[in-house]
Amino acid sequence: MSTFVEDLEKEARGRFVRWDRMLWGSFLNGPVVRLGRALSSGDAAAGEETLRAYMRLGAEGIGLGYLYPLSAGRENFFTLAWTDLLPRLLPDLPQEEQAAALARMWNLSENLESAPSWVQRLFCRLGSKLSSLDDLESHLHTIANEAMEPPTQALGDTSTAQWVDLSQEDARFMPGEMHFLAPAVVCVHDRHRATAAGGRDASTQGVWLMKKPILLGPMGCNERLEPSTGKPSKALTSLAQRDPRAGDWYSTHHNEWRAVATMHTSQWLAVILPA
Repeated sequence: MSTFVEDLEKEARGRFVRWDRMLWGSFLNGPVVRLGRALSSGDAAAGEETLRAYMRLGAEGIGLGYLYPLSAGRENFFTLAWTDLLPRLLPDLPQEEQAAALARMWNLSENLESAPSWVQRLFCRLGSKLSSLDDLESHLHTIANEAMEPPTQALGDTSTAQWVDLSQEDARFMPGEMHFLAPAVVCVHDRHRATAAGGRDASTQGVWLMKKPILLGPMGCNERLEPSTGKPSKALTSLAQRDPRAGDWYSTHHNEWRAVATMHTSQWLAVILPA
């Protein structure tokens, strides 16, 4: 196996300008070791063949810039797949299905590289909880449809409120202006770190506005937003009248299905949903 690894690295160095030797070393000493151990309980020859295929695709991912080091501070589905999902779940499949599963995972991960950053975040957050690779494409397709399509129920005369603590993701985060990325996905910008600086993205967070909202983490969004000037929706005005936590709005935003608001003195996001 050592000769195989050396030859694979030599080939990758010759092919890829962006070859990251340190990342390759971390990949070999972490995910590759975990998968190798998990595959060792079955047929040795078949397990080694699967491991080699996984390593080849991992090297390709590093060379193409699909696999990120932890220091990058970014999330994408390819990194999740090759450092967590495959080492953890691939050995659960029958050996005769593992090669096909690797190929499907490569195609899915590569296709997602062109998806909007918030879709990547969504799949990373929900994908990290997967317990099986069975019917993975269908599962993620369902998630994408739910996030990108308009909700079935619009805001009406009755509504309910959810409070989302954005300091869970970033203790310094002070919610400011917002914009919708999809009918039920909002991007919240930090009012003090709203522009990129020092080579870093502006500080933003995404929230999927479900019945129980889901934090999506940094959005990598550098869009410049103008201060909101519209009046709060009726639902937000009603919330301010009945809930002592609400009011003193910094920014409000709404569409046909959701309303959101940030406040001058709070790290919480107010979310209005249909009752």
